[in-house]
Amino acid sequence: MVVWRQYLVPETQAAKVTYGKQNTKKYIIIHETDNEKSGADADAYARLQYNGHYREASWHLTVDDKEAVQSFAFEYACVGAGSAKGNLQSIQVNICVNSDGDYLQAVNNTAVIVARIMKEENITINNVVQHHYFNNKNCPRKMREERVKWMQFISMVRNASVGTVRKRNAANATTKYFVVTGLYETQQAAENAHDVLKYRFGWNAYIEQLNDKWRIKAGKFISKTEAKVAEKKIKVAQLSKITEVVADLTE
Repeated sequence: MVVWRQYLVPETQAAKVTYGKQNTKKYIIIHETDNEKSGADADAYARLQYNGHYREASWHLTVDDKEAVQSFAFEYACVGAGSAKGNLQSIQVNICVNSDGDYLQAVNNTAVIVARIMKEENITINNVVQHHYFNNKNCPRKMREERVKWMQFISMVRNASVGTVRKRNAANATTKYFVVTGLYETQQAAENAHDVLKYRFGWNAYIEQLNDKWRIKAGKFISKTEAKVAEKKIKVAQLSKITEVVADLTE
């Protein structure tokens, strides 16, 4: 089962990093993030896009070894193909290569997602292409280095069981959640952890001072389950031994 959830970028932000809703959806472009840092998973990249990516770039879906996260409706012409021709007629899918993930499982998940998109959007297998197809960039790099051969990936798409995709629509979520860290002895220690949460994991993060110590509040997460996943990532990254998931009571 591959989870496909939405974390859609607000329309005001989408207007800045896409060509608007004029995508003809003729191709599916396969990218790789080319970022092997721990924590650079689909959730992190989806949040980077949601919060405002540091580059004027965009893509529709990010896939890792656990899930696929959709940032833009397919009607949007995202800016990632390296050419206007590619951007205006492609659904763009980015595969995570983070070191704490399973790249081969991420590729397998991508094959299933691509097969589902092909079925829903009536796109042929001949129009599933590499990023390289439109601008000669060495992307997806690991595939082009034959960590997984391109024709092997295409075969995986052909044989994928599209019924194993479970879609979740984030629009139905109401209560949001934060993850709150334990206390840091110095402001610098809090700032160092904050930068990882914000710039590597892609979360909204805020430093709060409590007397002579500091803590970080990260979120908002659309479900308690996702907040729990974030809480685990914080501990695995050794950013805070103590964490707590709290509901956002301001909404």
